[in-house]
Amino acid sequence: MHKTVDNFVDSLAHYSKKFVRTAAMIIAGIAIATLGVAVIAVGVAKWFAQFLPSWLAWIIVGILLILVGAVLVAANK
Repeated sequence: MHKTVDNFVDSLAHYSKKFVRTAAMIIAGIAIATLGVAVIAVGVAKWFAQFLPSWLAWIIVGILLILVGAVLVAANK
């Protein structure tokens, strides 16, 4: 009986470590992807600002990001 409990505890510890690692990797991936999108958005806005007023460039970039977000949400349903 004691050996069965030990096996269960070891198994539980293994799966909990695996879950925590997976969750940490997902959170890190989301953070890195968000940072990448932010850097690209700033670059695109600055590029648009060469041709358009700055406020209009930021509005266009914002609309593009909203559209990308809506597509991602719609694709996951």
